[in-house]
Amino acid sequence: MKPILHDVKLSVLEINSVAATILVGVKNQGKNFRAECFEVGVDGSKPESPLAIAAPDVSLRIGTPFLWSRESQPRYAVIVSDERDGRAECGEVQFGFDADGEIVVTEAFKPICFSVPAANLKLPSLFVVSDSTAFSNGKNQRGWGDELRQFFDPEKINVLNRARPGRSTRSFRSEGLWSRVLAELKAGDFVLIQFGHNDADKVGEGRCRGVLPGVGDEMQEIVLPDGATETVRTYGWYLRQFAAETKAKGATPILLSLTSKNVWRHGRVKRDQSAYGEWAAQIAEMSGVEFIDLTALIADRYDALGLEKVQPLFCNAADDVHTSAAGAKLNAECVVAGFAKLKNFPSEKMCLA
Repeated sequence: MKPILHDVKLSVLEINSVAATILVGVKNQGKNFRAECFEVGVDGSKPESPLAIAAPDVSLRIGTPFLWSRESQPRYAVIVSDERDGRAECGEVQFGFDADGEIVVTEAFKPICFSVPAANLKLPSLFVVSDSTAFSNGKNQRGWGDELRQFFDPEKINVLNRARPGRSTRSFRSEGLWSRVLAELKAGDFVLIQFGHNDADKVGEGRCRGVLPGVGDEMQEIVLPDGATETVRTYGWYLRQFAAETKAKGATPILLSLTSKNVWRHGRVKRDQSAYGEWAAQIAEMSGVEFIDLTALIADRYDALGLEKVQPLFCNAADDVHTSAAGAKLNAECVVAGFAKLKNFPSEKMCLA
């Protein structure tokens, strides 16, 4: 079966001081390119907040670009999806701008396992805000957020996976991804918030996504590789902000501990794999919000299965973090099991039997 999307090309149509109008061409099954336009902000003072205006199309969807990296020059990515004959295909294009403002594609079209379901605005929505443990980045890897929809009644609630690979509490905010969730969020919605796998990274080098440890109010002023400055806070501070801003929209935040790694000790899955889960539990208590100890729920399942049966739940033998499709489904089942213990989530009304 031929793929729906063969190629994606980008070119600049017009540039002004605020935004560049970019043409996206999609080659559809060997036919001519179709063109769609959207705007990407290139305001140097706000590189973390790219703008986007996509023309409506019944089959082709162009997502809002997001900041992918700012190691030297800001680099962005945009998700393009096409739906035809009951099939859907999605891809990602990474690009940046050179010194003259011309667009430069840094990584050509790359197919990804990702789809954006249409949301019924009359229904409450359940948002997933996390990293690659909840979101597919290809290479036999799936995240629990990719599998969560199948456990909920689509006539009663939208399940919207807004997780992105490689993100921390800090970078999910600084890249503008959180602001897009807030723009969608409405009273009566729910937000699942889980980070920690990437938060221990370097603070001012590489992807500049690391945070300060702990749950206090400590802060550190840093200079980023591109010369910009940023105030970096603690893991707990960022979680408190997520929770407070979710509440301010009339929605319900739910914090989760991390997914369990495939790390064993004395025949059992190692529970104390990271301090971030404990810190998430502390913030949940301090902020008066719901908490799911996903680490324990998954570890209990792994112990029952045993090491030999758990290994296929990960995407490869060398990766003890990222799950296969089967592992992602098991983790999603554990998330759903955690809902049953919450006070403010009507799981009996929303979840499928």
